[in-house]
Amino acid sequence: MFDCVLPTRNGRNAQAFTWAGRIRLRNARWAADATPLDETCNCYTCRNFSRGMLRHLFMAGEMLGPILVSIHNLRFFAQFMLAIRQAIAAGELGQQADRWISQIYRQDNYDDSAG
Repeated sequence: MFDCVLPTRNGRNAQAFTWAGRIRLRNARWAADATPLDETCNCYTCRNFSRGMLRHLFMAGEMLGPILVSIHNLRFFAQFMLAIRQAIAAGELGQQADRWISQIYRQDNYDDSAG
């Protein structure tokens, strides 16, 4: 899961990790979405680009799309690791892990049949 290429490889392939689940940006459902990838993220990508714009960049073959999603994914995993360290320190890793797995890996944002 924490393979060193995961955030950037997935970012180059239009997959963003968020606290609400994975987002496959090539899906048509994001075309007119004006929200950031993750409302809780403070990365450059989330502060400056919408899901719809990121999807447009991927569909147009613009290299900026993969770069921006990779930046977001790296920030997401840095935040995730911080949350893991905090849960370990608080003795709550078991409870938190179950919640994170169901939260981050839910399939509703990742449905490939959506376009």
